[in-house]
Amino acid sequence: MGAVRLRNLGEAVHLYAPPDSPNSLPVDTGQVITVGGPLEETEDAYICGEDAAARAFPKSRWAVEEPAAKKTAAKAAEEKGGDV
Repeated sequence: MGAVRLRNLGEAVHLYAPPDSPNSLPVDTGQVITVGGPLEETEDAYICGEDAAARAFPKSRWAVEEPAAKKTAAKAAEEKGGDV
């Protein structure tokens, strides 16, 4: 199943329930959240989870965060002027 890390690119938002609800998950601008996978990608959204638990995260608001190890390798290659 795995986990998916998503960064909020838009304004602060409350997921799952209205603000101040006990089930609300406030997510600030730039904050990274971890949600259950698997990850499926459509033209305009990331679909995370399976069956009834699946949720769509619009690409206009969310970006998939790469695992730290991949990010480090990509950055090192970029600094050397090469590809990963």
